Amino acid sequence: VPECASCQGNSSHCLSCEKQYLLLDRSCRSHCPEDYYATENRECIHCPAHCGECNQDGLSVRYNGECLAKCPNSTYYDATTNECRDCDMSCQTCSGHQPSSCLSCDTHRRKDASGHCVWFIQCSLRSYMDHNGQCQQCHKLCHRCSGPGKDNCLSCNEPHFLMNNTCVQECSVGYYAEDKDKRVCERCHFSCKSCVGRHSLQCVNCKSGFFKQGSNCVETCSERLKEHTDTNNAILFFIKEHHKLN
Repeated sequence: VPECASCQGNSSHCLSCEKQYLLLDRSCRSHCPEDYYATENRECIHCPAHCGECNQDGLSVRYNGECLAKCPNSTYYDATTNECRDCDMSCQTCSGHQPSSCLSCDTHRRKDASGHCVWFIQCSLRSYMDHNGQCQQCHKLCHRCSGPGKDNCLSCNEPHFLMNNTCVQECSVGYYAEDKDKRVCERCHFSCKSCVGRHSLQCVNCKSGFFKQGSNCVETCSERLKEHTDTNNAILFFIKEHHKLN
């Protein structure tokens, strides 16, 4: 066969092909069929079972719908699915998805004894680390913060309280100071207009549509309370009438 560079026995059983041809099952072809890739030795090799298309790199893993020879940086190989999955964002390379599975870190971080990638510089209280790895001052009301401005506070300097990531002088109506040490405003029970704690028994005043019954705010008074109120009203009426007669 003219396409064969060398053959064995039957002239149609090629061992190698001329330059413009590729060897597949002892025959020479102008190109490899679908599901095959061409090697440097000009042979057509079947793609791995999970790849619909592949090339001479000998692809064997999937990532974002593509077949790759190995997992790229910031991903790890998941043997159960034969896929590359993303590392935790703190890792440059990793062996799993947990933050403790880092194998190497980016230039701004180092790996600690537990396998976590941590910043080389740990910012002090009242400061935060910006995107360039530099420590910046928190807003003057923040004791700790996650970013610039007054809306990124994590805790507050006295005498302020933390409410929705902002430091305020006192908690708004419908909120209470959860802990004097933490200095955090928490929302009252839904039935309370004001309160001293999160439970319905800790209401000070009730919202519109609710009535105070003992320590609770209720939508309707119990029958026993109605009877007690009716009895009290009857006694008051009797006393008033008695005074009129005298």
